[in-house]
Amino acid sequence: MEKLTVPRHLLSAFLLSASPVWVMAQEPAPAPAGQTVAPAVLNKLFEDAEAAFASKDYATAAAKIDELLKALGNKKEASSEMLHFNLGLAHLLAENYEAAEKAFTDCIVKFPNGEYTSRCYLGVGTAAIKQGGEEKQNRATEALRKAALDPKYRTQAGLLLGQLYTDTNKHEEALKVFRSLMGSDIQTPEQTQAAVEVIGLLADTGQLADLIAYLDRIINQPGIRDAIAWYSNQVIVKGDELVGAENYEAALAIYRSIPPRAQILQIQAATLAAKKQELGKLENLAKAEEKKPLGQRSNVGERLNQTQSSIKLTEEAIAAIEKLTDLDAALLMRRGRCFYYLDRNEEALLCFRTLREKYPTAKDAQSAAYAEIVIYNGLKDTDKIQTLANEFLTKYPDAPNVEQVATLAGEVLVQTGKWDQVLKYYQDLEKRFPNSPSLDRFVFFQGVALFQSGDFQGSAAHFENFIKTYPDNRMVEDAVYRIAMAYFLTNNYEKTLFWCRDYLNKYPDGRYAGDMLYRLAFVDFNDKTEDQSQNIIKSLGDYLEKKPDDAAAGSMYCLMADTWKKMKSNDPATAKTYEDNALANYIKAVWSDSPDDVIQYALETATTILQGRKDWDGLAKLHEEFLSKRPNHQMAMISATWVAKAMARQGKEAEGAEILSKTLSKSIADPSKEQVEFLIDEIVKSLTPRRRPKDLDVKALEQQLVDMLDKAAEGKENQTTYARIYYARARMMMILKETQTANDYLRNLAMNTDVKAADLSPTLLALCADILMKSGDLDRAEENFKRLAERYKDSPFSDAGPVGLGQIALLRKQPDQALAIFKDALENNNGTSRFKEATLGKLEAMYDLGQNKEVVELADKIIKDRSFKGGPAVPKAYIIWADTERKIAKDQPPSESIATLKAAYARYERVWRAYQRETDLFARSLWGSYEVAKDLGNNELEQQCLKALAENPKLQNTEEAKKAKTLVR
Repeated sequence: MEKLTVPRHLLSAFLLSASPVWVMAQEPAPAPAGQTVAPAVLNKLFEDAEAAFASKDYATAAAKIDELLKALGNKKEASSEMLHFNLGLAHLLAENYEAAEKAFTDCIVKFPNGEYTSRCYLGVGTAAIKQGGEEKQNRATEALRKAALDPKYRTQAGLLLGQLYTDTNKHEEALKVFRSLMGSDIQTPEQTQAAVEVIGLLADTGQLADLIAYLDRIINQPGIRDAIAWYSNQVIVKGDELVGAENYEAALAIYRSIPPRAQILQIQAATLAAKKQELGKLENLAKAEEKKPLGQRSNVGERLNQTQSSIKLTEEAIAAIEKLTDLDAALLMRRGRCFYYLDRNEEALLCFRTLREKYPTAKDAQSAAYAEIVIYNGLKDTDKIQTLANEFLTKYPDAPNVEQVATLAGEVLVQTGKWDQVLKYYQDLEKRFPNSPSLDRFVFFQGVALFQSGDFQGSAAHFENFIKTYPDNRMVEDAVYRIAMAYFLTNNYEKTLFWCRDYLNKYPDGRYAGDMLYRLAFVDFNDKTEDQSQNIIKSLGDYLEKKPDDAAAGSMYCLMADTWKKMKSNDPATAKTYEDNALANYIKAVWSDSPDDVIQYALETATTILQGRKDWDGLAKLHEEFLSKRPNHQMAMISATWVAKAMARQGKEAEGAEILSKTLSKSIADPSKEQVEFLIDEIVKSLTPRRRPKDLDVKALEQQLVDMLDKAAEGKENQTTYARIYYARARMMMILKETQTANDYLRNLAMNTDVKAADLSPTLLALCADILMKSGDLDRAEENFKRLAERYKDSPFSDAGPVGLGQIALLRKQPDQALAIFKDALENNNGTSRFKEATLGKLEAMYDLGQNKEVVELADKIIKDRSFKGGPAVPKAYIIWADTERKIAKDQPPSESIATLKAAYARYERVWRAYQRETDLFARSLWGSYEVAKDLGNNELEQQCLKALAENPKLQNTEEAKKAKTLVR
């Protein structure tokens, strides 16, 4: 914002009036002895001087006053004092500061206690300040202090003195002066100017708390509100200066104190109207004053001049604000930038977003949109970046930074792994910006997208063209590597060898040198024509001696181990040496800085070797060391179970359980740690005897388990630890065949309303949701299933959530919604824990929707699919198929209907003959047979079915059996 250029004497409410003071006796004093000057001549000189002031011809005014003084002689009269003062004023306004200082000083000397003495001190101070230099600054300080002793001129003198202190970096003295000027209320223009000076001083001296409190206090003061447009202009400029000095907190405080533009204009318009009304009154008084003799005139001319200047200043300030049609948006932008530089990202984003949405046409809207993208990039929020970048590219296609935004959006898209979109995006960028300095990146990432999407042939061809086009580009190394990998992954070993060797020739110490050597060795490993084992071991071993920390070290150690493991010998000692070498290399791979899958492969294979040797001590030591060195690795919990198993083999079950408990303590309170329940199962197995002795104290064993888990949870107790301990007790009871107790524990856990869905792990969410659903508490079951579906999309239980939601939809008689959920779970979910339930849910939903043909097809598929064998899936499919055939029979002619009903009876019969373990389905199938017999009119068959239901001891608690007892004859 451009600062209004207003003379400092006007800003301070006209410390020295621009109009001279003409107060004289009715008749001019006589001329000095020996000199005759006619009164008319004297009056003419007065009038000429006054006219020169009015026309701002201050040099002429000074000359006329000087002539008058000579004509009047050295008389020490009131008119003479006034002329000496006006002479100083004329020189001051003519910017002849040295002469002004002398004239004011002469006046003080001649009239030390005169009417204009205080104003002369103001004049001396002003003239001395204008001349500059330490000596003059001291002179100004002394003069202004004397002027301030006069109550009438204390404010003007203090304002000048405070400004002088500010200019000479005497900030504390300046603050004292300004604060003493303002008092408790800011009423006058001088006080308003002082307030602005205080704001600057507080900001410059880092007194942030005082600045914030001060800004909050003064904004509603009368003097500030009367000059709100000018005040806002001044402090915004000060805020901008502070930003330039990187004082963002002070600048932010100032920007936040500015009222909205509409409010500024409303307040200032009212003030201006009042000032113009006052001006009219003063103009009428001035006209009346002109008719009076000079000696009888008041100071209305001075007041008139002050009001005119005040109006001019106000109009200039209003005009400046009116030009700033985007002031509110500009202030939002300024605040947002301050928040950004202060690392207050959420507040910065709020400013930029509000600006972009509320003021879309403001000139800063584009900058705000870009700033949002920059912040979200720093926060790594890829979804937001992608959305905002796409909006930016659409709305501001000609922005100077459109390329940067486009490039950033592409990089974000790369991170999402949506490679088909990445390919199209970079193809579009290449066409859109053919002369971009980033063109090489646009082309390169097309190859990356082809590679990552599995189009290895297309990727290799693309990168080969890239190398020809940009032979000296810094990304050529990556291109060569990806070409080699593309051919490797398509089993084109001839070209793999060529490009791997090409890479190693060009980049012997490159980032991928180890990996290329590994690929060459892998090709040799799979060579069926010649045994390359020794070459593999030597080449990889030599390289690892020189570069043991290579990024591919883990993979290289694993390949060396695989090579040793593959080597055969009829000599037992030699065979053992081979295996020892294999084990040693697998263990080296375990300790390498490698991806998790490499470490897992190495650890699992080493474990298999040790397990095969029955080296329980070596197995325990390996996994104990792994737990110690890699406590947060994904394999840590698995290692803990191996330690426990190895110790159990050594008869140290309790010690093994203790190690499991220590490992558990790191994660037992965190519901997101999905392997905790697996670890709990291992602890339970470690404590529970394989064969239950007759005298087993179940309560004591359970207490031992609880004590161990309580210790693991010590200091971290919460609803999650409570739930997991209950789960552990249920698991132990299950192993001990205490089924009812186990079910009671799980039911108590599920029914505890203090345990929320957020407290439960995926395993416990699934368990509790099933119990709640079966008990009829569909709302809480739904909450658990939703948590499972939303929070644990990548867990083995990822399909349990949506399948559960589908089952709830069925129970709520919403088959269309249920069918959509089951279809989505089967087609798009990676989980495998509820595949059978999802398929059966789909079957039931189709049945409820009357999709008879589809029901028959799916039921037949389930029955024939071996993966559904064992459990309720097949008998349930038979029953739903039979139920469907009964519905179909109702719409068929009698001849066809009988055949369909007999087929339905056969399917029900299949269930009650072959699947009697599934009690509920057993009862349901017998009841279905009874109903078919009834439909067929076969009374004897009806009674046989009812009797079988009523008399079978397994079915006495079923609803079907209870109904049968009332109907059997």
